[in-house]
Amino acid sequence: MTPRSRIARLALPLAVLAMAATQAVTAAPPDTSDRAITAEVQARLANTRALDRARIRVSTTDGVVKLEGTVRDDKQRTMAMELARSVRGVSAVSDELRAGTD
Repeated sequence: MTPRSRIARLALPLAVLAMAATQAVTAAPPDTSDRAITAEVQARLANTRALDRARIRVSTTDGVVKLEGTVRDDKQRTMAMELARSVRGVSAVSDELRAGTD
């Protein structure tokens, strides 16, 4: 048997295995645990230049995200709230943010 015919003989089984592996990886459900939700909200806050992530504390209980701390103004409060709501697994957002430096 030539090397070319061996490759041709293995091509289909290898393709089937590759497809099965891809489906198994993509079929895994996203992690919507409270810990994962908190981490995702924190990451999104950190990646939003308009917000000071260090001044916002995030906690999650049963899918409810609680945002605490201080933001510059109501525009930032709204931005943080919408960002938290957009995370998969969040059922509600509790706004404990204060606008201004008080």
